[in-house]
Amino acid sequence: MINYELLAILLIPTIGTIFSFYVGLYSERFRDFLNSIITGANLLLVSYFFKQVVNQPMELYIRDIMGVGLHLKLDMFRYVFVWSTAFIWFLTTLYSTQYLIRYRHRNRYYAFFMTTYASTLGIFMSENLLNFFTFFEVMSLASYALVIHDEDAYSHEAGRSYISMALAGGLTLLMGLLLLYYYSGTLTISDFDHGIEYIGRVRYVIFALIFVGFGVKSSVVPLHCWLPKAHPAAPTPASAILSGILIKTGIFGIIILVWKLMWHDPYVPFILIILGCVNILHGGILAMMQRNIKRILAYSSMSQAGYVLMGIGLAGVLGDHGGLAIVGTLYHIFNHAIFKVLLFMGVGIIYVVLHELSINKIVGFGTNKKYLKIVFMLGFLAIIGVPGTNGFISKTLLHEALIEAKHEHLAVFFTIVEYIFVIGGSLTVAYLLKIFVTVFMKSSDEFYGQFKHHVRKRALFPMAVLGACIVAIGLKPEILFNYLTGITRYFGVEPPHVIEFYTADTVMGFVLPFILGWAVYYVYVNGYLLKEVDGKAIYVNPSLSWIELENDIYRPVIGLIFIFMSTLLRIVDKGVIYFFVAIKNSFLKLMHIEVNMETATIAQRTMSAANLSVERYNNGKQQASHSAQSFIEWERETYKETVRRSQNKIRSIKELFALTSSRLNSLVYTVITFIFVLVMVLIVMLQY
Repeated sequence: MINYELLAILLIPTIGTIFSFYVGLYSERFRDFLNSIITGANLLLVSYFFKQVVNQPMELYIRDIMGVGLHLKLDMFRYVFVWSTAFIWFLTTLYSTQYLIRYRHRNRYYAFFMTTYASTLGIFMSENLLNFFTFFEVMSLASYALVIHDEDAYSHEAGRSYISMALAGGLTLLMGLLLLYYYSGTLTISDFDHGIEYIGRVRYVIFALIFVGFGVKSSVVPLHCWLPKAHPAAPTPASAILSGILIKTGIFGIIILVWKLMWHDPYVPFILIILGCVNILHGGILAMMQRNIKRILAYSSMSQAGYVLMGIGLAGVLGDHGGLAIVGTLYHIFNHAIFKVLLFMGVGIIYVVLHELSINKIVGFGTNKKYLKIVFMLGFLAIIGVPGTNGFISKTLLHEALIEAKHEHLAVFFTIVEYIFVIGGSLTVAYLLKIFVTVFMKSSDEFYGQFKHHVRKRALFPMAVLGACIVAIGLKPEILFNYLTGITRYFGVEPPHVIEFYTADTVMGFVLPFILGWAVYYVYVNGYLLKEVDGKAIYVNPSLSWIELENDIYRPVIGLIFIFMSTLLRIVDKGVIYFFVAIKNSFLKLMHIEVNMETATIAQRTMSAANLSVERYNNGKQQASHSAQSFIEWERETYKETVRRSQNKIRSIKELFALTSSRLNSLVYTVITFIFVLVMVLIVMLQY
């Protein structure tokens, strides 16, 4: 069944973006209202499709678009991502109308903001991987404009980091997709329900290339360098969608890659679990040391992405019994979007008032801001997994899946993973306590009464909605759990057993990391990172002196490779030119010899003919004298013409060689330039 109404999910924000941009040239207030209507209408449309998607997937194929046709699909699995995107974008649009009042270039911001929205929806609905790639690149370019919106030195530096890694990841992804198409003959996702094991070990090369492309966007270590720069640089609504939604585009791609292309592979799931553990620890440790709140939340997103990667790996390890891991992973993807966007909105409120995000300069700001304190606390409690919040539900599901894997496979390995799971939770408690205690618990009279005047209800309403979702899902987890259980059919695995969320064991699973987190906060954060400077207690960041991947490793290494390859290619270039010149000179010498031999032969023939004519003249044949003389003159002219042609021949050969040499020189430079670009792309792909 062809569902043309599915196209409306993309057309509404696309056409609406163009219309609202021109409206914004004349009335910003009406443009803001129009954008809210567009995102709200799209949310209603996606919600309307729910009943149909539950019964049967919606699918649309239109020929002659993007070369291979536009193939869209909306099933129960994709619906989680599409509805989350529509829901978060609607609330963030409402929030933006308040936040951007003091910003410049608001019309440009909304144009790219909505373009990012449309392309993100296209990613989640693409059934063809080439369509996926096209929307993926459009999203990267559009979101780049959001990162550099402030147009200061820091935002441009963050933008360069973001776009360079996004494009390098995109090229790597494209190479992987081309290899996949070469060996499989298709890019339709549903054609890979049984994996690509039949193509042999080259599937690991394909997996590595595609994973790097998706790993950049989902901030997998060591492909995460753009994240802590882009989040603080972008306006807060853009930071919210970067963390809450755009990271999920990479996660979505990794899920497709692992659960469709590499399903039942014995090695890939363990690789993902290890990478997930690295992300959890690396993101948590660096988040604990930061002083900029946005940067803390950026590294927090890395850590939470580690839990998702771990869940994807657990689903692969458990195989046909991985329903619980699948549900837990999707549950955490949805929950992370809710509480992380709420936290970013709370940070945005602080920035609207103070234009400052360093916790050393906003100590005690939220002490008397009861509403802001409540909603921020909800996000704080959710992300650390307090019972009664949505974060507790998804982390409990992931922990239960981890316990199942420990019972069925490699108990020692999964015991270590479980320890990391607990340590990651304690780090989350520590860095969130650092924010909450500093901003909302410490007393300060400096910021009293600077709240209501700057912030309006339309900025607080989205935060209230997100806070309500946190509590509702935490108290009624079976609503979302039952829906997500049905998604397991999409992956052909057994649905999970019914989980009792609130038991002594599950609650104790939260208590241990919470106690450890408090200990880390008091011993390390307050005991080591909090220093007395000029009579004032401030936090220090020791990670500033650590080795930085991008500046200390990637750029120097790539620079050295660039110099080495430039020198090598210059040598090759000159060698080719000298070789050709030597051939040219040798050929010209050979042509001189041939021309001289030809000239000598003609001269000999001419002299013989002349002697014969003179001899006939001396024998008294007067009647032939005139003819002989004419013949001699003709032979002389022939000789001169032959010499002239030979010289012209030599000149034409020289000109031919000069022209060929020039063209060859250009050709060599073109070929070498192409090789150089190809090598540098490969280097970038290997480095990033």
